[in-house]
Amino acid sequence: MSLSFRLFAWNNSPTVPVPPDIRLYLLFYDASKHEVLSHSTALNKGRIGRVNLYGHRAYAQQNLVITAHELLHTLTATDKYDLQSGLPIYPDGYADPDKQPRYPQYYAELMGGYVPISENKKKIPASLNQVLIGFKTAKEIGWIK
Repeated sequence: MSLSFRLFAWNNSPTVPVPPDIRLYLLFYDASKHEVLSHSTALNKGRIGRVNLYGHRAYAQQNLVITAHELLHTLTATDKYDLQSGLPIYPDGYADPDKQPRYPQYYAELMGGYVPISENKKKIPASLNQVLIGFKTAKEIGWIK
């Protein structure tokens, strides 16, 4: 996947005066024709990403969250959610891991992907206003030493 994706990026990079450090390819789909989108992906090696999004105004804020998540992958951030269940992994996938009681959380950790509502329930953050970058993610992308 990564080799073919890097070849795609190389073949589809326009010639510009200043070469970009990061290239994200945003692919928009009709929500009425695609109930579920394939998983977006981004690579640190080559700093490229393919982001699958819905091309309707109703999804604009959610699209920004997904795009920001993939952007941080290009900067070496790792996923902080369980690949099977999609639930954020405690504590690194929680925006406020010290909150008492732990649930419901009010924010999503960007790389955790979702707002944890209970031990086994999650919700999509409504916008970037409902997203934080946690300590481990901040360290991975070089914001914290």
